[in-house]
Parts: sequence; C-alpha cells; structure tokens
Amino acid sequence: MDCAMHTAPRSTPESSPASSRLAGLRDKLRGRGLQAVIVRSTDAFLNEYVPEAESTRVWLTGFTGSMGDGVVTGDRAILVVDGRYTLQAAREAPDFEARTVPLGTSIEQGWLALFEELAKQGVKRIGVETDRLPQSLWETASKRATDAGLELVATVPSLIEELRRERGEAPRIAAGKSWAIEPRLTGRSVKERLLLGHALLDDKRLDGLLVVALDEIAWITNLRGDHFPYQATFRATALVTREQVLVLQTGAGARDAESGISFADGGLEGAVAQLTARTPGRALRLGYDGRGAPAHVVATLKARGVELIDVESPFAAARTKKTKAELDHMTSAFARADLVHAKVKSWLCSAVSKGGTITEADVVAKTTSLFKRSGAFALSFQVLAAAGKHGAIIHYSHPDHVEPIREGELFLLDTGAYYEGGLATDLTRTFLVGAPHVKATKEQKRLFTVILKGAIAAMRARLPVGATGEQLDALVRQPMWQAGLDYGHGTGHGVGVNVHESPPRVTIGSRTVLEPGQVFSIEPGLYLPDFGGIRIENLCTIVEDSETPRDGVPRKFLRVVPLTFSPLDKRLIDRTLLSAGERAFLTWFHDRKRAPLPPLT
Repeated sequence: MDCAMHTAPRSTPESSPASSRLAGLRDKLRGRGLQAVIVRSTDAFLNEYVPEAESTRVWLTGFTGSMGDGVVTGDRAILVVDGRYTLQAAREAPDFEARTVPLGTSIEQGWLALFEELAKQGVKRIGVETDRLPQSLWETASKRATDAGLELVATVPSLIEELRRERGEAPRIAAGKSWAIEPRLTGRSVKERLLLGHALLDDKRLDGLLVVALDEIAWITNLRGDHFPYQATFRATALVTREQVLVLQTGAGARDAESGISFADGGLEGAVAQLTARTPGRALRLGYDGRGAPAHVVATLKARGVELIDVESPFAAARTKKTKAELDHMTSAFARADLVHAKVKSWLCSAVSKGGTITEADVVAKTTSLFKRSGAFALSFQVLAAAGKHGAIIHYSHPDHVEPIREGELFLLDTGAYYEGGLATDLTRTFLVGAPHVKATKEQKRLFTVILKGAIAAMRARLPVGATGEQLDALVRQPMWQAGLDYGHGTGHGVGVNVHESPPRVTIGSRTVLEPGQVFSIEPGLYLPDFGGIRIENLCTIVEDSETPRDGVPRKFLRVVPLTFSPLDKRLIDRTLLSAGERAFLTWFHDRKRAPLPPLT
C-alpha cells in the first residue's frame, strides 16, 4: 500500500448488489486464470463523464463520481479516487476499500502503486480493459507490472460487460444527433484547422492522424452533439489527412457540416482500408497520440499492418488557445450563466426568508429550468446544490428531496451549461441563505474571506512568460496556508468543448505552461465536515501584460483576466481582512462598466 494513500473505513453488507456482482466477476477471473482485474471509470472514448448506465465501474461499485478506478482480487475490492470523492466513495461503495490518492497524484498512479502489494499477496495475472486505457498508460503499467513480477492481460470485451450481458443488464445506448456550429462562433473553418496538422504530417511522412478524443474531434470539425450527458460531443473516431477529416460513426453525419468533412459508417477497419487503397505498395502510416488513443485500438491497427507513429497531436494544444470569436462567445455565454446563477440565488433566498419549503432538489430543478430558458441546449455537468454540511462533500451529487433549506445556512451552488457555440460554462458561488437582513456569523465571514483572498490572488495575478499551473496554484493557496487551511483538489482546469480540458492544469505538480487564450477555472475551496463547504469558482483567461516593467529591464509578463462576474455575497466578506489592493479589485469586479484592470499596487 502507498503509505500516503488515505484509506476510508469499509463495511461489507452481505446482500448488496455490489456483493453479488463482485461474486460474479470473481467467477470470471477464475475462469480466465486471472487473480485480479482493473476496472476503469472511462469508456472506449476515454471519456471522463460516462453515462451511469454504460459505466462498468458504476455498475460494479455503485460509486457515481466522474473519476475513480477499481481493483478487484479474489478477496479484496479497492476503489481508488482523488480528494474530491473521499466521502462520496465511502458512502456509495461500502463493499470497497476507498483509497484517496495524495494531491498532485493521479488515480492511475494510485493503482499502479498497488502492484508490488498485490504481487506479495499471490496475484500473478491482472486483467486490464485495454479499450479503456491509453496506449501510454498501458506501456507504463506493463513495465511496472513486469518489475513487480506480474503479467497484464488484455480483457476485451470487458469481463464486466460480459457479466452484464449474461445477467440481461446490458445498457441500451440511445441514438443522438450532431450539428454544425455557426462559423461566426468558431473563428476558424475546418480547412483552416486542418492546416494546423500539415507540418507534422510532412515532418513525419504520415498519411494521416488518428484522433480518438471526442472534444478534439468536435473542435476540428466544428460540430457538436448530444450523444452523452454533460458533453457537447458525439460518438466517433476520426482519421485526419491533409485534405479532410474522415469521421467514423454509426448513423448519419451532420447534414450541415462544412466542406473538408466526410462521414463513414464502416468502422475504423473500413476507413483504414479506404486510406490504404490510396497508398499501394506500402503500409499505411498513421500518427497517433499515445496519451489519447486506447491501447486496444493501437493493437488492432498494428495487427492490420498499419505503421503507427506516436506523436503529439497538433490539435490538442491548439484547441485550448481560443480564437477571438470563441472568446467573444464564451464571454457572452458566461454572462448568461452568471445571470442564471444570480436568479437562482435571489429566488432561493427570498423564498426561504418568506417561509417557503425549498429543498436542494428544488434548487437543482429551478437551475436546470432557468438554464434552458436562457438558451442553453444542455448542462455541462450535473448541478451541484449543497446546503449546510452537505457542502463539505466536494462533488455533492445527490440533492436532498426532503430536508428544507434553512435561513442562515451556507449554500454552495456549482453550475455549468452549453450555449449555441458548444463551449462549456462553469461557475461556483457560496452564499448565505436568506433575505438581505440575514447576517453571517463571524466564523462564516472569516473562512469565506480567506477563500476569497486566494481567488483574488489568482484573478489579479501578474506572471512571467513561461509560468506554470503549479506556480499559479501556489498563489491561490498561500492565504489559506497562512491560516492553516488547504483543500484536497486542484485549483483549476481548462474549459472548452468539455468542462474539463487540458492543458492547462492549475494544481500542485502541474508543469503545464500558462499561455494567452487559454480559458481555465480558479476555484479554491474549504471543506469541513462539521461546518460545511465554501468554494468560489471563476473562469479566467491569460493576456499579454501591457504594462512596462518598472525597473526598465526588458522582460515579458502575462496577466490573468476574469471572464465570469457573478456577484459575490458581500454579507460573507470581512473587508478588514482584505488589503487595499484586494478591496480595489473587488470594487472593479462588481463594477458592471468593466473598466480596465486595476493597477497592482
């Protein structure tokens, strides 16, 4: 066991659905000569948000968080999660040992660290769902397994999928549609996006590039879809050549797609055969990004004689640097989302102070309805509505339908949606429930202001060119560290076609460089079981600093610029704890005229 990994207490109810499913999975392990299996939270598209009905991990464990992998042996069941899900994993998956990886450590690193422990316990062969594992991780895991004296065995189709079919519990996959984004909202045509790949294709003498990441396919094609909840993507794989994007999907493609896109319904092997016909006398040569291509897909193509070259996708970083048209649309979308948030807060506070009985579930329904009325076509993640102590559960996803929200409680509301441009919004506010006369306690104000100081530190930050996500993360945490506090999740993530996009990552250990045009969250928080939770989340971007260095030495700096301006609850702010610069920033932040950024004095 990794000594730094937190293990939650476990209970083992004898008749839970998970107990029966674990027994069936263990029978399959014995039948295949395996002693363990790794159960991934992703799907064949390496999605973060997988529909619960389709998730093998949810079906087996009962844990519904977006990320968390399982490791099952003949007598143990382990669920590895990050700090967002410590409490939720223990509650939803009592049949499993819930382990939380340290901040700055991935979930994959968490289960890789178990290999030596498993080997000592007699495990020799471990099954792996290689259709849910990137090629780069498969290579890393294979080496770690060999070093520990273990053998990894590809299990495709998934043993859990086999078990579900045998029990008549296989999920039905609903059909979806896809459509084109208006050109005025994208800033680049498909043909212009294809140009971004030409240099790599020429340099590596490639016939094309394999693209599996769904948000990348959506970005290249200027298409969006509704095939998944909380995404604007569609089920597809793409082969990108100099002249076109060949989109491989079941069913008809978008009728209004731009030129430069063609659709094929024959699967990946049919598309490879089509491209191979263009290269008679030699093997088809394709580039792929090992961090985003499932190992099973790579193995399948190699078995078909395709020559594969591991390259860094030219589109992966480009899509994170938003065009002016994309930034303009995002700013407009964020303003609409800010207004939804403000309306929900006003409705809730007024209704509760007037004696109304409002539950967390009511808030979720109201928020969803207001997003739809504001023009959003979908939510970018499940509405998180947490009253009082529920706010201590970082990704609280089971709103209460019974308990009324009380005046004077803290309420944490985390929301996001998609508007016509198909780029996600994301915003969190924590506020005091009740009419304007309701006053916060001294402790509520102190803790909220400490979190606010961290958020302000990032939103008014000046950084040297080349600064990393880890450096910005440290600026945010500093006020909390000074108060003896911290939080167990990253400070920020990129936002684009998906609500979680990388780069950048603003967290401990992140070496990703912050660059102009990236859009990302800043979301410090505090989570105390006996108190509740506080999180303040704003979306920001990076711009080149226009001010001249005061010492006259020529050097380049960047500035962080906020893009979301939902008002902060002034009842929770202790202005005596703020510096003059922080107070000036707050005045600017709440000024609807949006004057230039205040000076850093």
